[in-house]
Amino acid sequence: MRKPPFPTLTAGLATAACLLTAAGCDIRDEAAGPVMREMLVGSTGIPGGQGLEHGIEFVSGYEAGLKRATAEQKPLLLVFRAGWCRFSVEMIQRTLLDPQVVGLSRRSVCVLVDADRDAATCRHFGVKAFPTLIVMPPDGGEQFRTTGRPTAAALAAVLEKALTQPHIAHTSGAVAR
Repeated sequence: MRKPPFPTLTAGLATAACLLTAAGCDIRDEAAGPVMREMLVGSTGIPGGQGLEHGIEFVSGYEAGLKRATAEQKPLLLVFRAGWCRFSVEMIQRTLLDPQVVGLSRRSVCVLVDADRDAATCRHFGVKAFPTLIVMPPDGGEQFRTTGRPTAAALAAVLEKALTQPHIAHTSGAVAR
């Protein structure tokens, strides 16, 4: 077996690639390109951010979501995404279409926050990387936050915990992948 010509460089690049994959996308000041926007809207059935076909029903806008969560006494699931972030697209096309995640989402109020359309809400919550998911009880406060693209199993576990133990607060840099 041949040794790579630059073993330290090869190992360093592999480590960097793993870290980038786990972290998600950083905030940018540019709008989503037409290809990414079509990929997100067209293939997942998100009509203007209202919901996913056979998936999670999203309320449009944080204020409307908070009002509904308060009225129904349900936790909020805030999903911050950016059309130009491939990790956001992957999360929406995979994780958020998982039947277990969809089922658990029905017991909460879900809000999809697009970074390009609602930068003020991103700033309000200090979201600087995508995707970011926040679970909040209806009376305010942050119960859980994660950045990166969680697996369906990891997100389902977080939602289950939030629904059964709403008083426990937890912040994470990333959910297990």
